[in-house]
Amino acid sequence: MGAYLVRRVLVSVLVLVLVSIGIFWLFRLAPGDPVEMMLPPQNRGPGSEAFVAAKRAELGLDKPVWVQYFTWLGNAVTGDLGYSLDTGRSVGDLLGERVGPTVYLMGLSLLLALVIAVPLGLLAAVRKGRFTDYAASVVSLGAVCTPPFFLGILGVYVFSLQLGLLPSAGMSTPGAYSVGDSLLHLLMPLVILAFSQAGQFTRYVRSSVIAELHADYVRTAEAKGAGAIGVVTRHVLRNALIPVITIVALSLPNVLAGAVVIETVFAWPGMGQLAITSFQGRDYPVIIGFALVFSLMVLLSNLVADLLYTLVDPRVSLR
Repeated sequence: MGAYLVRRVLVSVLVLVLVSIGIFWLFRLAPGDPVEMMLPPQNRGPGSEAFVAAKRAELGLDKPVWVQYFTWLGNAVTGDLGYSLDTGRSVGDLLGERVGPTVYLMGLSLLLALVIAVPLGLLAAVRKGRFTDYAASVVSLGAVCTPPFFLGILGVYVFSLQLGLLPSAGMSTPGAYSVGDSLLHLLMPLVILAFSQAGQFTRYVRSSVIAELHADYVRTAEAKGAGAIGVVTRHVLRNALIPVITIVALSLPNVLAGAVVIETVFAWPGMGQLAITSFQGRDYPVIIGFALVFSLMVLLSNLVADLLYTLVDPRVSLR
């Protein structure tokens, strides 16, 4: 276990370095100048060259790209990810404020998606070719094919504007914080994000369970007199969850992408909003910090998936 974790840490460090290099060079090649975007529209154009040149020199943007990168990397090793070109605040502080709400929303949405998908996929597999299977397939396909932003806009229109049942923005009402108020703000973004993921998970659970139902150990258990429910819950479901764990781990980028959209629709104060504003303003330090946090979350999810394999199937070894 120890040697495995050391290898994973070394690989993760290498991946983060490669991601930082790719993001650093990619956004330096993109059109647009962050210094020029700091200027009000009426001050752009002829006469602003002196300010732009002085500001670029102050921020170190006049140096070669490789010099800028190694300067950034040297600071990043010490935990300094730089400062936002837009607000002047520390990138670490900005991300620290935003990562909590995003992880909170993503974690609960994944949990809710699995709570929906595992029983629904299991039921569809056991009753393959019947009405229950067809109904589950229609619901899951609808969830996969419907864009989260459409569901978000529809939810705001119906439940906030028309019915007035749920709030449409934020994590809580300013000046009126309570647990009930926070849950009402959480309900729509949570359900919509979970619904989008549950459709995909349901289809994988169904396929995996159907494959396991035709395995030799199922026939052996049935020949020994084991009941159908006992075979499914004790043996089939446990083995069927192994590929599902892989899918859940690999779906984290999609969940984060969906969270960015949902956070924008519902003004959720997470990393999604920060990423959108940073991309629009060419705020390179914040964009690189966002990419590193995103990559770290994906790497951690893959590590957790590997550890869960050993719990679900004792035959799996991390050596």
